[in-house]
Amino acid sequence: MKGLQLLLIPAVALLILGLGANTVWDANEAFYADTPRQMVLSGDYVNPVFNGEARMNKPVLSYWVVAGLYNVFGLSLTVERFGIALGALGILLAAYLCGRAVRSPLTGWIAVLIVVTAPRFVMFSRRIFIDIWVTMFMGLSIGCFLLAEAFPQRRRSWLGLMYAAIGLGVLTKGPVALVFPVATIGAWLLLERRLSDIKRLWIVPGALIVLAINAPWWGAIYAQHGWEPLQAFWIGENFGRYTEPMQPGERNVWFYVPVLISDLFPWSIFVVAGIATGAAALWSRVRNADAARLDADSGIPAFKRFLMIWIVLLVGVFSFSETKQDLYVFPIIPALAALAADAIVIGLNRGGARLRTGFIATAVLLIVGGAGVVALFGFRAPTHVIPGANALGATLVAGGLTVIVLALLKRAQAATLALAGTMVVANYIFVLVSLPSVEAFKPALPMVRMISARTRPSPPPVVAHYITSLPSFVYYLERPIEQYFDLGPLMERAGVVPEMYILMRPHEYSDFEPAAREQSINPCIVARQTLFEAKLKLILDGTPWPEVYLIGTGAACAPRTPPA
Repeated sequence: MKGLQLLLIPAVALLILGLGANTVWDANEAFYADTPRQMVLSGDYVNPVFNGEARMNKPVLSYWVVAGLYNVFGLSLTVERFGIALGALGILLAAYLCGRAVRSPLTGWIAVLIVVTAPRFVMFSRRIFIDIWVTMFMGLSIGCFLLAEAFPQRRRSWLGLMYAAIGLGVLTKGPVALVFPVATIGAWLLLERRLSDIKRLWIVPGALIVLAINAPWWGAIYAQHGWEPLQAFWIGENFGRYTEPMQPGERNVWFYVPVLISDLFPWSIFVVAGIATGAAALWSRVRNADAARLDADSGIPAFKRFLMIWIVLLVGVFSFSETKQDLYVFPIIPALAALAADAIVIGLNRGGARLRTGFIATAVLLIVGGAGVVALFGFRAPTHVIPGANALGATLVAGGLTVIVLALLKRAQAATLALAGTMVVANYIFVLVSLPSVEAFKPALPMVRMISARTRPSPPPVVAHYITSLPSFVYYLERPIEQYFDLGPLMERAGVVPEMYILMRPHEYSDFEPAAREQSINPCIVARQTLFEAKLKLILDGTPWPEVYLIGTGAACAPRTPPA
């Protein structure tokens, strides 16, 4: 498709632009920015530490990657986010490999275009380190397997890369990076009546590759700490998260359905079409198990079935987990993009009305979305005005209208590029204009600066969080903070230290303030700051952004002499 690769240049370039424009995103990013910094400063690359405590709930590779970048380029948030961008590029490669295996290089390139223009992916690619990297490795593992099947003359090379990706994925997040690829391959071979092919999967050398990648660090942990951290991670962390809820509120078994559809917006309609064709290929094999392999020369239906098994396993397993987070199924992104791209390529080859209808429906969603952005965040929004919202909304509306015109003129290739181009422009506005403006609603850095300006460095005041937690305080304060969830221990601590600063929300302060005065502790509100919370209910209700307080006790409430 003429112009596709040219359009990919600015789309991919955005992944590394403006990386330092935002402060640390709570709560996830602080762990992957500060823990590697502690490694560099201490020289201990075996034991991850955050907030003064061992952090063994995740394997070490993410920390090593950032620490390595810190050693080369220096300690900065931009460098840490460059590491995230590298993982995002790996996801694009995985999408290409999956699309290439399913049908053709064009399918692979369209899969890349779908992923890199999706706003959700663009946002995650600059704030969520570990999930981006485990998605990359899991996506590369299935992409390499498919290419090993598609090009048997290079099977051993692709399988070697697959096992390396699995091993690195395990060292990034744990057994999920091993269990799901192995289960998918096994289920697919069983469905295709090809269990005898297991002997061609180079299993023993592959297992040695996975072990060689993982054994050194886990062995060092065992040598220093014994079995306890290994049991806590392999059993407690993984099975504990699956069997016990770790998020507020209940999320039912259908939680991942909207996630599945919306992750690659605005390509959602084509994602649904791709899932439909994949499901049809899967069902045809299940219904007619004794039939000869469909389209044996190209392998297209078989590879679609593989991607569908991958998606069904991930979504199905986590749908029954007590802990449900949308990013748990993010590794399906390369497979979804490949199926969606294949649906588009089929439509382009056939020139049918269904593809035009898909573009028109997508364009309508863009127009509605653009109008909604202006209404909720534009210059006439009642509470949540965000710079760039009007330009972003206008871009979506104009792009939607352009796609409709091109679809009606039966110019499907041009409509594909117009849709992608619209999202490239929209993402630039979002990343370079709207995201930096959110800093006005992020309290961590201003509050840390206020603490530093009000106090002498030695002895430093105690800084604590009560219930509400912003781990980015640790990154900016450059020392541990204390965390309290009960009033009793907090009161006891506040009563004995000469100067203390405590982060809490207004309703938490309404409990703390009278209890403190009963203990002859006279608290004061040192600062109050808005807190950015992208919750749809708050936005639709027009509720102002919530506030957090920085509360002082002891010398923190003493009058300050203004500087001369």
